[in-house]
Amino acid sequence: MKRLTNTITFDSTASRPKHGFALIYDLDGFSKFFNQPDAQNYVPRVMNEISLALNICIFGGQAYWQDNKVKYHSLNRIPVHEKFLGDGAMYLWAETKHQPLDPTFVQYLINRIFNLKMGFGHVVKKCYEIAPVVDLPQKIRFGLAMGTIYELTRKNSAQREYIGFPINLASRLQKYCPALGFIASARIGLPERMIKDDEYIKVVAKKIKGFPREIVIVDKDEYENLSKETKDLYFDAL
Repeated sequence: MKRLTNTITFDSTASRPKHGFALIYDLDGFSKFFNQPDAQNYVPRVMNEISLALNICIFGGQAYWQDNKVKYHSLNRIPVHEKFLGDGAMYLWAETKHQPLDPTFVQYLINRIFNLKMGFGHVVKKCYEIAPVVDLPQKIRFGLAMGTIYELTRKNSAQREYIGFPINLASRLQKYCPALGFIASARIGLPERMIKDDEYIKVVAKKIKGFPREIVIVDKDEYENLSKETKDLYFDAL
């Protein structure tokens, strides 16, 4: 085994602040799936199939999980960072002078992500073809947020890492109110017209650790189908 020769260290100064968009997903039930006795034979292929679905949302392709099997065009926004998180992954976009994170990009992305969440059973069905085990993750949860990010450069390496408000918030949102599975911070900046046209609503998430009373965007029908007890526990009306 090759010996570790140095620990993780960064250049002493982070980048200038950038406007960034964070998408984090988590697979519900991944630990149970991973604990299969022959998990090493299936986990990489299942994760690759799920990553392919995310790639279709971002870079275009046939969205086979939708009933009309629509073909997505590319969003023409390449993430500046992708990171595997064990039971999910993070995708991060940063605004540039020539490519702002405009509302149209955000609208397309969140709609595609929501459609993937709703049609995830079709992805699971494909995964059964490559992983013939009962305990496949059946649900995927998404958290999305926008705000200031900073790039860290690792010493003696071309690798980059990122820190910032939207990463922390997106991570918490994907864990919040598991009955929903799709929550976006209202900081993503969608105009009210787009929110209404796409049948989302704004509510106040009142128990996110470190983010008291955060205004979030959720699907209207999913929210209205929550029990009163669940709504009262996690949310307030705006």
